[in-house]
Parts: sequence; C-alpha cells; structure tokens
Amino acid sequence: MKRIINSIVILFLVSLSSCEGYFDVIPSETLTLDKVFSNRVTALEWLSHTYQYLPDESNQNYTGGADQTRGIWTPASLEADLPWSHCNSNLINNGSLNPSSGYVRNMWSAYYKGIQKANIYMHRIDACADMDEDTRLKTKAEARALRSIYYFNLFKIYGPFVIVGNRIFDNEAPVDSMMIPRSSVDECVAYMVGEFDALLEQGHLKSRFDSEGLLNNTTQGNITREAVEAIRSQVLLYAASYLFNGDPYYANMEDATGKKLFPKARDEAKWLQAKMAAKNFIDNNPKFQLVLRDNNNVRIPNAAVSDPYFSVSEASLGRKTNEEMIFYSTRNSWNMYYYMKPKHTGITDAQHGAGALTVPLQFVDLFFTNKGLRIEEDPDYFGYTNEQDSLFRTRKMTGVDPYKDLYSGYVYFTPTSNSRIMKQFYNREPRFYTAFTFQNRRWDFDESKAYYTDFSLNGNSGQAKNGHDYPKSGMLVRKKLYKSGEVSFNIFIRLSEIYLNYAEACAELGDYQEAITTLNKIRTRAGVAEYGLDGDISLGARGEKRINISSDKLLSAIRRERLIELAYENHHYFDVRRWGVAGMEQGDGWVYPAWHKGGEGGDMMGFDVLVDMSSEATGNVMHFYKRKVWETRIFTDRMKLFPIPQSEINVNRSIVQNTGW
Repeated sequence: MKRIINSIVILFLVSLSSCEGYFDVIPSETLTLDKVFSNRVTALEWLSHTYQYLPDESNQNYTGGADQTRGIWTPASLEADLPWSHCNSNLINNGSLNPSSGYVRNMWSAYYKGIQKANIYMHRIDACADMDEDTRLKTKAEARALRSIYYFNLFKIYGPFVIVGNRIFDNEAPVDSMMIPRSSVDECVAYMVGEFDALLEQGHLKSRFDSEGLLNNTTQGNITREAVEAIRSQVLLYAASYLFNGDPYYANMEDATGKKLFPKARDEAKWLQAKMAAKNFIDNNPKFQLVLRDNNNVRIPNAAVSDPYFSVSEASLGRKTNEEMIFYSTRNSWNMYYYMKPKHTGITDAQHGAGALTVPLQFVDLFFTNKGLRIEEDPDYFGYTNEQDSLFRTRKMTGVDPYKDLYSGYVYFTPTSNSRIMKQFYNREPRFYTAFTFQNRRWDFDESKAYYTDFSLNGNSGQAKNGHDYPKSGMLVRKKLYKSGEVSFNIFIRLSEIYLNYAEACAELGDYQEAITTLNKIRTRAGVAEYGLDGDISLGARGEKRINISSDKLLSAIRRERLIELAYENHHYFDVRRWGVAGMEQGDGWVYPAWHKGGEGGDMMGFDVLVDMSSEATGNVMHFYKRKVWETRIFTDRMKLFPIPQSEINVNRSIVQNTGW
C-alpha cells in the first residue's frame, strides 16, 4: 500500500491528502496530535471534522474530491437525472462505472478516512485533561457511532467491507499488517449492530429530547441515542433484504481462503430481527410523531383532520419544528434547491435556478390518484397516449379549472386560458404536488407575483432560452423546496422510514394485519384512502372507503408506498437493489409501471420539450405531451453493488472483487 504522511494542522482547515488505501497514515512523530488532544477546543474541532464524512446529499452534482462523501443517488436512480456531462451519476446511468472510476475510489477512501479519524479521536481523547468527563464520554461515543455509520454506508454501496476495528496505522507499521481481507456480510452486520448495542448500553449519548420532553437543540446535528436506534433499524433491514440474504448472484463469492462472503440462502430470523428493531424504536420513542399540519400549516394531533399537502411537505423539510426528524445534518441543502428551481428566463424579478433535475415519466406514473389508486385502476384518470393524438386537441387534453385538495380544500393550482394544465395532473395525490413542477404550474414559492413555468422549447424554462439548464423530460423535481430566506437541513432518518421498515418486515414474515395497520398511518397522513386487507370494507380514518388489497400483493404495495413517501430522500437507489428488482425485465405495476422495460435501465420517457409551441394556436394538437425517449440507461446485475476500487485490489492481495467486476 502506498504510505502517505499527512499534515494535521490544529485548525483542520486543510483537508487530508488523498490516499490509495483505506486510511490515512499518520506521522510517527505525534507532537502535532499531542497538541491537538491536549486542548478541549482543538479536540472538539477534530471530532467536528470527523462528522464531515457524513453523506452530503445536498449536492448531487458531484464532480470529484477524494475527501468528500457526496451522494449521487437521486439522479443515478429512476427518480431523476441531472443532464450535465460532468455529473458522476452519468457513470451509473450509462453503465460506464468501473473499478478504476475516480468516484468509486473516492467514496471508498473518504469513508475509511472518517473511520480512521474516529479511531484517532477515541484513542486520544482520554488524555485530554482539559475536557470534563461527561463531554469526553459523550463525544467518544459519538465518534464510535460515526465509525459504524461510515461502515454502513460502505455496506450499502460496496457490500461486505474491511473491518479495521480500533487499529490506528502509522508510517512505521509493516505493510503486511495493513493487508486486511473483507469480512463476510454476517460478520459486518454483527460488528455494526454490536457497536450500536454497546453504545446504547453504555448510555453516554444524549437524547434528542430534554428532561421536559421538548426537543433538545443542543444536540442539533449531533448523533443521539435515538439516531443510533434508528440506524440500527436500517442496518438490520438491509441485512434481511434479498441482496444480503440469499441473492444467488453472490452465492459463490469467496475470498482467497475460500470463505463465503454472502449467505447462500434466505434466513427468516433476520427479518424477525429487522421487525423487532423497528418496533422497539417506535415503542421506545413515542415523542417522535408523524408531522401533521392544518391548512394554516399549524401543528395538530389528529391525522384524520390534517391538511395532507402541508403535512407531507413539512415532513421532508429539515426544520427544528419537524417532530419526525430523528437524525439530520445541519448542512443547508442549497445546491438541491438550485437544481429544482426553474430558470424563468425573461420574467422580470422572477425567482430562478438551474431547473434541470429531470423526472422520468416512469416515476411520475407511480404516484397515486387522489382516490389512492394506481393510475391504471382509476376509471377517472385521463389516460392520453400518443396514439390518440388526432383525437385529443388542446382543450380536451387540458383544463382551466382550479384543483383543490379532496379533504382540506387547499388549492393546488389555478390555471388561466394561457396556462392550461394537462388533465393527467388533475386529481392526483398530495405527494404528487409536493414532488413535481409540471408544465404551466404557477410558481407558488414566490407569493409576490403570479407567473407560470413553461418547459416547452421557447418557454421561460425551456431549452432555447436556457441551454442545458432545463428538464429534459418536461417534469422537474420540487420536493424539499422551501421559500427564499428559509433554511432546511438534510434529514438522514425520519419516523416515516421507521414505520415503513416495520411494515416491510411484518409483510415479509406474513404478519399482514400489523403491516397494513402501520402502512395506513402513512397513507392517512398523505390524504389517500387506506388499504383494507382481503375484503376489509370498514372505513378509514378520514371516513373514506378502504381499497381492497390481497395479502399476496401487500409487500408490493408497501414497496410502492416507500418509493413515493421517501422519494428524493436517497432511498430509491438502494431500495430497488436490496429488493433485487433493479433489473426487472418488465414492470410489475408496483415498483415499476407495467409498461416500462428494464427496471433502473431501459428507455426513459418524457414529454417532447423540443417542440416549438410558440406558433401553435389554441385547439391545435398538443404536441408537447407526446411521450418520447430522452435517455436510455443501462443496468446489469453487477451494478447492484459498486466494484471495489482497482487501486485497492492492486495493493491488497487479501481483498476479493465483487461479482461481475
């Protein structure tokens, strides 16, 4: 392994230099470190820098950087696309990612840097006489938790990892001591869960709540007891999932000694562990509640009378007032904010951004109608297709009527004769309106004036006026947007995810009634009809007739709900892989539309944004809405996991490459 001596300065303003191994080698002369850990302030600065390796999901326009953990998971999944050529998400979408890709190497290296910095903190902090005992124990626990969180991110991306343990390597260490093989999936999971269990038993981490049960703002952005419990639920859910629990594609993967790295068959007990981890969190942390708001955006306790739009909107925003936010970073998500704001070129004093985070119509079609039905099940859904072009003129395809929420009366949009709205955009569920900016939707984040977003060729946010800053599908992501002057943190885990973890584990174990009861909490809040299991005709919490679903389809329904509820929160990329469905040849009508072929690959469909609409008179064929392919993606089985960086394979003969690479 290439050995590098890093310069560690007290203020830590300079990032540690890149390393071709898993960790940075520290100097044998430790005078600098002695000074750092003799002072409380500089020691805490070290810990603060260790926190910087938490995934930065606020900037998915990733172009490089060996000391950064910037996720690209939204535009690298069916949820979206960033069209710019420099984005690393393109490596995944076009199938060119490989073991020598810089992104593959940088993510691996960065997480191991975070692990090594956590180890140094835990090793050194006991000698800091300048720090009181309570702070020392708490921060040491935080560093230990960070270490396992970084391992979990490696696990999601690369699969079974190299366990460094408490080792701290210096430049005098024998090279052979650094040649550590990958542990098996089960060993990795046992290590992470064991670390979390030890932390919870020790009790040194603070709670998100103070002694009076109020949110404790002194823990803002820090790892808390509740965060560890929640991440433990995530780890056990992944461990039970198909990818890590019997996927035959990895059944024969072994290291140089012949040790199998993946389980050969499904272990039902892992689903029971996942179920209990989620249930324990729910039972032990009643102070976390689903976000519920009225039509004035004021917190209320009753889901049955909540305003679905304000409730689902606020649930995904990282604010101190968010009662379901379990673990978050204090980084502001400005970059994502910029990607999601349209250009609005030519409109005086309009708000504008890059407006390029494109949505494939495959993902748009997953959102329910306002009845809680899939679009193909709702007889009132406007099912325009290209073949009907000659029959559907502008006035038949679009409307000018206002559309209000079914329960709260909240007005989602009010078109004009010059900003007609396609009928497919009427009568959809509230999360649809939270998620997307569509053609001719009023830009309602600017209350000072009324203007509408136009994605057509010569429109204010189209290609002709804005170059590459436009959505290639004619649909733009907007979830997690907030008004100018406001701040939103990056949420890593919120209560909805724990509910969905629990529902999924229950369904996998055949506990269908418990699964559907939990799932319906998410649907009630979202303002869509609840499900009724195997002929249940009782009314839901909002007084609506339940939608019948059979036990054998319930797991599919839970997956669909998860894709919608947690959309644009960096779950989709990993969920479809752990479920083993990312390569689905033909859509199942739940995870992927029945008409789509290729899972995460295949032809991505959008509207025809390159049609010149400026000369079309009212009543002419609405060519903009003709569906067309705007991108073709590649997905193969080996892409379920990243390859191990080739630089690691070259220098560490103990490491085996992932299957297919």
